[in-house]
Amino acid sequence: MQANQDLVLAKNYRVPGDINVALLHTIIAVTALRDVLLKEIDALKHNKTGMFMDLQEEKVEVARRYELLIGNLMERGPEIKNADKKLKEQLHRLQNDFGTVAETNRTQIERMSNATKKLGELIMRSARKSAENATQFAYGSSGKMARGNKATIGVNERA
Repeated sequence: MQANQDLVLAKNYRVPGDINVALLHTIIAVTALRDVLLKEIDALKHNKTGMFMDLQEEKVEVARRYELLIGNLMERGPEIKNADKKLKEQLHRLQNDFGTVAETNRTQIERMSNATKKLGELIMRSARKSAENATQFAYGSSGKMARGNKATIGVNERA
């Protein structure tokens, strides 16, 4: 129930009019998104698929808030010049840290994707090999099934 309420609150979110409060909200959003990505990296490194999947809804919501706030700050460029210097410096440091975490996250997702692809290829090769090595039956000249005689059974595509 709480997750649904949080989602509704997030969808109704409005960027604060005060530039310093907007910067503070952006700092909170960057921190939240970075923290979700760190959890996701941990899940990927330790093959915790359930944990990874559980984080997706949270990641999307936090990313939406982040995108909204960053877009708003970009539109308010001249106004930012008059904002609190410490908040701007803190946001800048967090953005750099977030960039590093986001790159690590992307690398982990790419590794997982490659591992999944390789696993799929291995399964297909094993299945093909197993099918090739399986005992096959063929009818002999007497009309009886002869064990050990390998035969290929297929469909004539011209039929």
